[in-house]
Amino acid sequence: MPEDNGLLSCGKICVQSECSDCNECEREEVSVKCDRYNPDMKVTILGCSGGYPEPGGATSGYLVQYNGKNILIDCGSGVIANLQKYIDFGQIDAIILTHLHADHIADISILKYAIQMNKAMGIEIHSIPLFAPTTPEAAFQSIHDGNLVVGHINASTVLPLFGAEASFFRTSHPVECYGVRLVYQNQVISFSADATYGPELFPLMESADLAIMDCGSLEKYRKPVMLHMTPTECFQLYCECKIKNVVLSHLVPYYNSLDVDAEANPLGDWPYVIAAVGQEYII
Repeated sequence: MPEDNGLLSCGKICVQSECSDCNECEREEVSVKCDRYNPDMKVTILGCSGGYPEPGGATSGYLVQYNGKNILIDCGSGVIANLQKYIDFGQIDAIILTHLHADHIADISILKYAIQMNKAMGIEIHSIPLFAPTTPEAAFQSIHDGNLVVGHINASTVLPLFGAEASFFRTSHPVECYGVRLVYQNQVISFSADATYGPELFPLMESADLAIMDCGSLEKYRKPVMLHMTPTECFQLYCECKIKNVVLSHLVPYYNSLDVDAEANPLGDWPYVIAAVGQEYII
């Protein structure tokens, strides 16, 4: 990992260029809270394991905050528990599901039950808009609930979202799956979702301020048919698309994160971070 990758001692990733002038905290592992920035956009990792959670971890889930709004992108196993460290689930303003594999939607059932339990106690919780692909059909039907207002997404969807705009890009995956490009005040966060490397990812990732990439495989385990990208492919995507900052996520627990770093680090001096639950990415 590059020596200066924007990781502050408070555990936040600052991707603002002026961070180099910040004297509020040191880039060392010390217990310091950095409150220098009031960010326009923030992403908090709620889960970054692929397939199933690592011990004490959670599968895919990201909290995006801007303009006083809270957007949840994917809701895998363990995500709702981690979400409540930052906001109450009743404060979710919208949910986007990139695809309907279990490691991206497992906690939707937990969320629905939690809302029902709270409403039964007289706690008012607003209906939450949820956007997802329509296939597999059984999985799409399973997420429907009176407390969730479900809409569908496809490759032509452009979704106005509380002053931001979300667009969707089909990725290569065994089920219908979409990467998400979220633009707010000319700031861009791109989520690859589950994907294999290919030119269809280029418009999704182009010039992103922050790109969270599926890094669920390693070159030493390359197969004729891949389901996820490797650190090497994430680096190629970074170079091709002129991305400013990269998060390597969707980390499969039976791969050691040290192996991810061992492949990523020799590729060059590039601004990548290996995802961990609780990290905050500030734009």
